[in-house]
Amino acid sequence: MFRAIWLAACLLAAVSGGARAGYLDENPDELFASVYEKIGALPVVAARDPFVWLRLEELKREPCDQKSIGDLALMLDKLGYRRQAADGLYKFVMNCGAPITALHRSINIYLKLTDYPRAVEVADEFIRRAPTNHDAHYLRGVALEGVQDYRRALADYSDAIELYGTDKKSISSRVFLRMAGAYAALKQFCEATAPISLWVALDPAARDTSQTRKIIADYESQGNCVASTGSRKESFPLRGGKDVVTVKAAINGVSGLFVLDTGASYVSVKAAFASRAKISDAGASEITLVTANGQSKAKLSRADRVALGKLEATNVPVAIQTTDDKSFGAGVDGLLGMSFLSRFEVQMAGGVIEVRTRQSKK
Repeated sequence: MFRAIWLAACLLAAVSGGARAGYLDENPDELFASVYEKIGALPVVAARDPFVWLRLEELKREPCDQKSIGDLALMLDKLGYRRQAADGLYKFVMNCGAPITALHRSINIYLKLTDYPRAVEVADEFIRRAPTNHDAHYLRGVALEGVQDYRRALADYSDAIELYGTDKKSISSRVFLRMAGAYAALKQFCEATAPISLWVALDPAARDTSQTRKIIADYESQGNCVASTGSRKESFPLRGGKDVVTVKAAINGVSGLFVLDTGASYVSVKAAFASRAKISDAGASEITLVTANGQSKAKLSRADRVALGKLEATNVPVAIQTTDDKSFGAGVDGLLGMSFLSRFEVQMAGGVIEVRTRQSKK
């Protein structure tokens, strides 16, 4: 037993010996000058921590050792040198090119430090390297909120939702709540209902609760939103055994033909129709849409009013797409998506799609 303990002690001394030999008497600024060029200088007191010292020695031998920078950042964070940890991760990626997960960790630290401008800078780099990473867009959205750039934040939250994949039901509610909050910060309270309604529509059995209805009702009250009330419904038959339904709808009083699409996050219109309906894209942010034909870009705007028969809603988020005449189908002006439909109840049964006003929960 004693021999086992003695051997363990000898092994520990051998492993830590490198740090013990120099971390108290050598000058880290001189010894690790080449390392600091890549990750930024550390306070002497931080560098002299035995664990930190060993990681610096590793990075001196292997300047782009991903495990070493990861372990170093964790220890610096633990010791309270969070800014140095975030700086080191960011600079490591800029110098070594990987891993981009280090950018994710760096942004999180800057957000905790409430250094939102720096978080935006790192998030810009994250998105430049991984433009379809939904986490990167979400993190930049949070950082942009911090600098009160709510319009850009809206675009990033939208992209975070669109780029998540087909299983949007598993997206955290915080993304939708933050998007609603960004709309509210811009005093666009009616539009703020759209992301909450979309989140509910993804799993109405579990999410159509008194709490979510109150959130939506509060936004509607602040925005004096006009929507269909009472018991109203519109029914549309499925034709030819296909789950594609085209409907006539009016946007800002201009009639058009639209595909009723519960899989689309937004009411999407062609640029030509947007011009006719006076849906402006001035100052609108660019967003990503994921469609059956792949990714495309659009401008996030809004329509004053959308009407589907007897069903109406005001201040509806609309995506304006620059597309050719055949993008949605011959003669079709766009998609009637969830930024409108999620304000109602939508059911498909017996070869019919029914859209109706929400019923009161008892």
